[in-house]
Amino acid sequence: MSFENLHKETEKLLTAEVDKIVTQFEIGPEKLDQLTAHFIEAMEKGLNPDLSKDNSRGLPMIPTYVTGKPNGLEQGILMAADLGGSHFRVCSVKLNGDHTFTIEQLKSKIPEELLDDDNVTSEELFSFLARRTRAFIKKFHPEVFANAGKPNQESLKMGFTFSYPVDQKSLSHGTLIRWTKVFKIKDTIGKDVVELFQQQLDDHGMDMIRIVALTNDTVGTFLTHCYQTGDHETMTGEISEPVIGCIFGTGTNGCYMEKIENIKKLPEDTRNKLLSEGKTHMVINTEWGSFDNECKVLPTTKYDIDIDQKLSSNPGFHLFEKRVSGMFLGEILRNVLVDLHSRNLILTQYRTHDQLPHRLKTPFQLSTEVLSRIEIDDSSNLRETELSFLQSLRLPTSLNERKNIQRLVRVISRRSAYLAAAPIAAILIKTGSLHQRYHGEVEIGADGYLIEYYPGYRSMLRHALALSPIGTDGERKTHLKLSKDGSTTGAALCALVASTA
Repeated sequence: MSFENLHKETEKLLTAEVDKIVTQFEIGPEKLDQLTAHFIEAMEKGLNPDLSKDNSRGLPMIPTYVTGKPNGLEQGILMAADLGGSHFRVCSVKLNGDHTFTIEQLKSKIPEELLDDDNVTSEELFSFLARRTRAFIKKFHPEVFANAGKPNQESLKMGFTFSYPVDQKSLSHGTLIRWTKVFKIKDTIGKDVVELFQQQLDDHGMDMIRIVALTNDTVGTFLTHCYQTGDHETMTGEISEPVIGCIFGTGTNGCYMEKIENIKKLPEDTRNKLLSEGKTHMVINTEWGSFDNECKVLPTTKYDIDIDQKLSSNPGFHLFEKRVSGMFLGEILRNVLVDLHSRNLILTQYRTHDQLPHRLKTPFQLSTEVLSRIEIDDSSNLRETELSFLQSLRLPTSLNERKNIQRLVRVISRRSAYLAAAPIAAILIKTGSLHQRYHGEVEIGADGYLIEYYPGYRSMLRHALALSPIGTDGERKTHLKLSKDGSTTGAALCALVASTA
């Protein structure tokens, strides 16, 4: 066989194999029905103390002790700190009382030596957070140090956004269940993260700052969206109500307001006390990244299994997140490409795995940002895709390879968006939010790279909602709104709740 015929045959084989892989990633209405029903079942189990003892295998459904929603009229200046995936932010938030706010902030990258190292201690991490907080105060609020020690000095109330699973027993205390994403600090697990941070603030001369509320980025996004919008009338006259807060970025998670009487895992005396005070609902942090860790209904390919078992820091956990979040989409594509290469179907100019460019062999070197450029590439001969691979991976590609890579990118992102629709549909069904008011509508406050920047992600998610059990009518009544700076402003709103409780 001539070289030209051999090349054409390889192209056909590649396209045929990509056809099979695409099929494995596709999700239809039947699977959406199955996912939604299973999510509702997992929510019920997670709220029941007898059924939620093993949080590692189901939805933690964590009570946050946030029992109200802001209405946008709140005022004041509060502190907020936010520990996310790879950055730490400390802020002061001025609530203007008219649904608007202003922020002063200092954002710092977490040093590499604090990440992916089993020998790092809690003290080292929280000491870094305290030092960055001190730097922020010196830069934006030097009057705090100038007034230190004066008799009438009021403490600064701080809300702490901690975007990892915690067992929360009150608004201001919570112990770490497990790390996700990039941290591996073993001695933090089981400890109160508020106490760890507060101790370091005190040790660094900032005992005038008091952490009064613990939340996570999802709850913060929800509260911020409530502050910015509140229950309001739409242009067509319907009442629109915030129902869900969610993140689709490096990780993914969601929260919603649950009836306190349904939260059976709360101690009975706590439940009765809240109800006697006129509280009816509490924000529940679902930690939906852990949905279906047993993989009873989650679609699973061999690439998902390899990433979870061989490449992630928490194998067996957060399996929903590993199919949905921005941290993993590029890694899924990289694993597919390496597999196709091992079968001599793609990048055949590199004869062995060792000869592949280093960046393609290295886990998590293919970013979601690259995928977003490939997703919408309509240039001649997919020139943008060619340049993206040359720049990011130093990898030359043929036109046929680029066409198949684009197909893979699009099915990976679509699977993510379709999976993302299942918990949203499940919460809307369980809470009955779509039917609370005659002609009422609901809003979802969302934040994260995928929602804000990934081309077509919101459209794909909405299309999946229409295919889900809520149907096209439910999808039309659901409004997905971007909630910027949610994690920090929401922490400040939590601090306000704590200071007025």
